[in-house]
Amino acid sequence: MGFKDNNSKRIQKKLFIGIIVVGLSTITACIPKEIKQTELITDYNRHLIGKEARGDYIIYRNGAFIDSNGVELSPEELMKRTRNTLPENRIITKIMEENFIPTSIIEIKTNEKKGVFISPEIITVNGSISVLTDIRGRGWELKSGDSVEYAFEKYKSEVVENQNILIGYIKDGVLNPWQKFDQIKGNYNLTIEESGQYYFYIINASSDTIALKEGALKLIQN
Repeated sequence: MGFKDNNSKRIQKKLFIGIIVVGLSTITACIPKEIKQTELITDYNRHLIGKEARGDYIIYRNGAFIDSNGVELSPEELMKRTRNTLPENRIITKIMEENFIPTSIIEIKTNEKKGVFISPEIITVNGSISVLTDIRGRGWELKSGDSVEYAFEKYKSEVVENQNILIGYIKDGVLNPWQKFDQIKGNYNLTIEESGQYYFYIINASSDTIALKEGALKLIQN
C-alpha cells in the first residue's frame, strides 16, 4: 500500500477546484441574455419571460411604426431601417400591410386534443411572426361560413402594463391584415369568407419579449 504526501493532496485539491470552476463557467455561459426569434419556452429561456429587451427596436402603435427613441417613422425611413426582403420561409410570400417586413418567420406546430388545436408556450421578440400549423406543418382546410376562434393568454410583463400582439390569417401565401390585442388574455375571431387553406399568425408588436401560454384554436364548421 502506498502513501500520498501532502504535495500530492494539494495538487489533487487544486485540480478538483479547477474542475468545479470550469464547470460552473460552462453552465453560466449557456444562459442566454436575449433571443433573436420566436422560441418554445424551456428552462433555457424561461428567465427572459417578462423582461425588458435591450437595444434598438421598432414597434407598431396606433397605426404607426415608432422606433426605440419614440420617433414615428415615415415609410421611407422604415424601409431604410429594416430588411427589404422576407425572411426565408415556405408559407408567406406577400404581406398586405405595406412597409412591414418581419425580423423572422417561425412555424409553431399545434397538437390536437378533442378537436381543439393547442399551441405550445412560446416567447417572441419584436417584429417576429409565429405561424401556427397542424402537427404535420400544414394549414387548415376551411370552407366559406366556417368560423375560427383562437384563445390566447400572455405572461405578465415586468416592464409595462400592456403589450401588443397582432393576430391574423394567411391564405394563398398572403399575410392578411391583423387585429391588435393589448390585453393579457383574449380571443381572435374570424368568419371564413372564401374556402381554402388557412394558417394563423401572431406578431410581437411590443419593444420587449412577449411570452404566451398555451393557446387554443377552435375551428367550427358551418
